[in-house]
Amino acid sequence: MSNFIADWLDDRTGLRTSLRSLEEEALPAGARWRYVFGSVLASIFMIQAFSGLMMMTAYSASSSTAWGSVYYIEKVMWMGWFIRGLHHFGAQTVMVLLLFHFLQVLFSAAYRAPREVNWWLGLALMAIVLAFSHTGYQLPWDQKGYWATKVVTNIMGGAPILGPYIKTAVVGGSEYGNQTVTRFYGLHVGVLPVLMFICLFAHVALCRRHGLKPPRRFDAHAPKATYWPDQTFLNLMATTVVLGVMVALILYEGGAPLDAPADPSSSDYPARPEWFFRFLFQMLKHFPGKYEWVGSIAIPGAIMLTMALLPLLDKVLPSRVLHFFACSLIFGLAGGAGYLTLESFVEDARTPSFHEARVKADASRDRALFLAAHPAYGVPPEGASYLMRLDPLTRGRAVLDAKCLGCHQMGGQGAGEVSAPDLKDFGTRAWVRGLLEKPDADAYYGKTPECDGMVDWKRTTKLDAKQLDDVSDFVASFAKIPADMNVDEWLNSPGVAEHPGNELFQKDCGKCHAIDGYTEGGVRDSPGLFAWGSPQWTSRMIRKPHADDRYGYLAEKQRMPALGSDALTDNDLKMIIRYLANDYLSPELTPTAVATSPPAKP
Repeated sequence: MSNFIADWLDDRTGLRTSLRSLEEEALPAGARWRYVFGSVLASIFMIQAFSGLMMMTAYSASSSTAWGSVYYIEKVMWMGWFIRGLHHFGAQTVMVLLLFHFLQVLFSAAYRAPREVNWWLGLALMAIVLAFSHTGYQLPWDQKGYWATKVVTNIMGGAPILGPYIKTAVVGGSEYGNQTVTRFYGLHVGVLPVLMFICLFAHVALCRRHGLKPPRRFDAHAPKATYWPDQTFLNLMATTVVLGVMVALILYEGGAPLDAPADPSSSDYPARPEWFFRFLFQMLKHFPGKYEWVGSIAIPGAIMLTMALLPLLDKVLPSRVLHFFACSLIFGLAGGAGYLTLESFVEDARTPSFHEARVKADASRDRALFLAAHPAYGVPPEGASYLMRLDPLTRGRAVLDAKCLGCHQMGGQGAGEVSAPDLKDFGTRAWVRGLLEKPDADAYYGKTPECDGMVDWKRTTKLDAKQLDDVSDFVASFAKIPADMNVDEWLNSPGVAEHPGNELFQKDCGKCHAIDGYTEGGVRDSPGLFAWGSPQWTSRMIRKPHADDRYGYLAEKQRMPALGSDALTDNDLKMIIRYLANDYLSPELTPTAVATSPPAKP
């Protein structure tokens, strides 16, 4: 029965005949390890195709969903981390094997007749592999992929004449977004695989037609060998070793890396390509400005053109001289690439600013993965870009750094000359108690012009330490006053009238700070303190610091600049307020503890 089925399949497909042709294919120089690279490379290509197809079942190609879908593959989908790791390290393995295969073919002078077309097909396959690497790089739409894509497309745009048009076509317009992701995705899973299949099929067919190029010297009297099983066994052994190394790397690294979601505003991200493109990255530094295209396009293009012309030059130049020149050129280029790669890593190791940016990027990555994994947060439905935008710790701190820390400080850290209070623990009992104890300290109003009223109060007050504690407790409770509560409702709410700091506040603080229906103020101009430290009080302070119930009494040049909606979005305002109040998710909090603080909506 089995013979009948085998005969039927062979009659319809010619499968047995094809396999027999492998068994009968003679290897004049015998089976050799030098011949394994092409077969191993083809095997890894198949693994890349399989792992890519598996990820396509869960990947969503858009700037808002790409990162979330890759996160799902990496952290949620069963064995997704392994499949993605296989694809990631497979891409790096392909680059290494491609180099060895190219060197083996070049040293064998396999560009000579009758193998000229196969040599050109090999060069085409090399270009396709490089294109695969570049287009797949940005598909997660994380920080690393986004900035690498921007660098590559900017280099394209710098090419003479056609550069800007090519960049626009690849990016999908002038902005990086959905069109960029979908075009790169279409190239990666549609156009390039078709080209790869056509070129690879033709490459293998021509290799079968002309056979493996034997070395110049070999023992002609050695026992005859055939592709099957002699060379096939070596190919399988080499493929097993390479696959074993890939699996070991996957297990060691725990899958493939995933950076924080792409953030176009983070211009300080330390963008670096994968290690096998480092030499190109470093070379561009030697061709700055308008000459960048020389290092990125002209030199690589000239090298590829020289390699493509080898079969033709072999017909007009002495073969040995040309072969020596070609091998010397490749050795020189490999040495130069190795030097540039090492120079790039050494330069980064010696650059403090790179380390600082890398630490910041790693912290953002860890924060993004933590938020995405937390049951009380997760990837927002608006898209992964909102993951950090709706995180007070990340966005609030960033906006505070950009908008406020030119005058204020946060825990002693700031970017400019201090002229306003330190905002660390603002709205808490500790901040109030420190102010009442030493209002002229630099952390409070020691360096704030025309705000010495508290200093004068400190000189005359009769309150002792216990009473200052009570006042601090009372003022700190203002931050919990709801936005829809008026003064009368607050005074009648439980715990206010009987609070030990209530009467002390009225007598000592109420002389200057007016609260309608509660304290008169008037002794000295001072801001209103009703709901001080609450989101509504802080919001009004940021939006309208010149208001009568804030610091409108100060000279215009002494007031805090107002940050209207044109300078600070409503979402960023919420993020600052929540960050100042320490109202954000942290690893120390349990899901129950944060259940009442959902992500803010833009």
